[in-house]
Amino acid sequence: MSLIGDIAGAYRAPRKTMQVQIERGITEPQTLFYGMLFGVINLIASFPRVVLSAPDQDTFTGMMAGLFISYVFFLPLMLYGIAGLLHWVFSKFNGQATYAESRRALNWAAVATTPFILLSGASYVLNNSTLTMTLNVMTAIVFIWQLRATVTETEFS
Repeated sequence: MSLIGDIAGAYRAPRKTMQVQIERGITEPQTLFYGMLFGVINLIASFPRVVLSAPDQDTFTGMMAGLFISYVFFLPLMLYGIAGLLHWVFSKFNGQATYAESRRALNWAAVATTPFILLSGASYVLNNSTLTMTLNVMTAIVFIWQLRATVTETEFS
């Protein structure tokens, strides 16, 4: 299945989609790719906000360069740390997953949330704070839903 098909499947049956990924085999390069893809999508979603807030071209360039470094390089590392922490906490509650499965569960939940991240980023163009806040809350809810489903499948299935 394609990545977009897997993301669509995560909205229909998130646990089944995670189970299919486990059955395919979890590789570290693919997990890192998901983390970096999540960072690139966040960078793209931040573009409208930065364009509207930067007073000149030099400020815009500096802000985008900083966001590029933060999202593409440091965000995947942060996801790895959070996944390790979650795995340690869930192991205290009889979690069954390996570290690799735990990392994949968090990174996959993040990637599955990317359509809402892009919508949230695009909402800045409309300059409607209520819409932006609503979409940001919806994005957080979808991420928590996806994370709960993937963690349940990997740790407690």
